[in-house]
Amino acid sequence: MKTVLVTGSSRGLGLEFARQYLERGDDVIAACRKPENAKELQELQSRYPSRLSPIPIDVTKQEDRNRAYGRIEKEFGVLDVLINNAGIISGDERRLFSLGEIHKEDFSKVFLVNSISPLLMSEKFLPLLERGYNSKIINVSSLNGCIAKRTQGGKYSYCASKAALNMITKILSNDLRKKGIMVLAIHPGWVKTDMGGPEAPQEKEETISMIIDLIEEIDFSYTGKFLDWRGIELPW
Repeated sequence: MKTVLVTGSSRGLGLEFARQYLERGDDVIAACRKPENAKELQELQSRYPSRLSPIPIDVTKQEDRNRAYGRIEKEFGVLDVLINNAGIISGDERRLFSLGEIHKEDFSKVFLVNSISPLLMSEKFLPLLERGYNSKIINVSSLNGCIAKRTQGGKYSYCASKAALNMITKILSNDLRKKGIMVLAIHPGWVKTDMGGPEAPQEKEETISMIIDLIEEIDFSYTGKFLDWRGIELPW
């Protein structure tokens, strides 16, 4: 049995990570800003009351990270997997800003959520990961952060934030190598979620199942790599 912390677990990929880890028999800490308003998460807790622990946390706020750490340290004392899944596509979460509309507030918010907060979460929860078994940090990235494959314009802040997350993943893997903690960036593909939209070709159930299998199967030689949901290594 593993102890797994998933951020951004109120919906979409994060909720599906929580559901599938629970089905596998693991303990899940489901972190999101307002778990009391997350209907599907509440329904999931009613099915797994002893193994699902919803916890309120805004990953951008130090006081929230500190409070969550204290509670998790007390209740679990250990983490085996940290999935940094929380992310936003735009600074106002409703529209993208094209060339001619670029402003620092958009970049600042997107980078804080998508790039900086995963590092701060990893740093904060490192003592619990050090106690875990074969511990892993999974940063949910995107092909949009792949500089080598970017052929389109637009989505400046989102693409740049995921490219930054990839670099953070690589550096963090170097820092944690001697501790035996694996760090990966994973592109989940284009999945039908609120962010991905109804036209996306992938279903979240199959995609997350493949990612969890990947997380379970790969060895330490993969630390610091950028993989897609099938385990295929992507260029930076």
